[in-house]
Amino acid sequence: MEHVDELISGYTLHGLDAADERLVLEHVETCERCRVQLREMEAVAAALAFAAPQAEPPPELRDRLLEVIGPEVVPSTPPEAPPERRARWSWWPRFSAVAVPMLAVAVIALAVWNISLRGDVKDADVRSVAPIANVGSVVSFSGGQATVFGGLKPAPADHTYEAWVIPKGETVPQAAGTFAGGNDMSFTLTRDASAGDTIVITLEPGSGGPAPKGPVVGKTSI
Repeated sequence: MEHVDELISGYTLHGLDAADERLVLEHVETCERCRVQLREMEAVAAALAFAAPQAEPPPELRDRLLEVIGPEVVPSTPPEAPPERRARWSWWPRFSAVAVPMLAVAVIALAVWNISLRGDVKDADVRSVAPIANVGSVVSFSGGQATVFGGLKPAPADHTYEAWVIPKGETVPQAAGTFAGGNDMSFTLTRDASAGDTIVITLEPGSGGPAPKGPVVGKTSI
């Protein structure tokens, strides 16, 4: 099976044309490996969107942009046909090798800054960042707190997502809070987590409870 690694990052950043977007969507329907990679990339992009502070553009921005762009010019000759997809994206693996790690670093930095502004943690030193399949990433801090960033479909009616911490060397999950999910999700666990602990996300009936009953939707060690 031919994977679409060179297109997944571009799809997440909305940098593909319609044909390549369709190629990625069709491929991930049957490829678990690329589907997980796509979910993780989407979680990074979602975390970046959530972490960035909201700002209203100045009223004169539109006028300045139109002045810089200038009037639209209709070309006198038709544009050349685009090259084949392989030729068009021959540069992407080299670009993504630099762009994607930089994007991940930016997400982490903005996430820490955003959490610090909200006062959720006293010590905003990142201890680790662990991807959690089908959910996003868990950022843990040296003070013990951990925050889940990512994207999940909103929990269905009469259900909620619940986080659990399984301490290293133990098997019994400890409840760490409930949340509704959503595309731009950020949830700080209500229980501290240490290095080597396991973080589990489940979909629980009702409002959750002291022990997991629903299916696991994501799991990782920090």
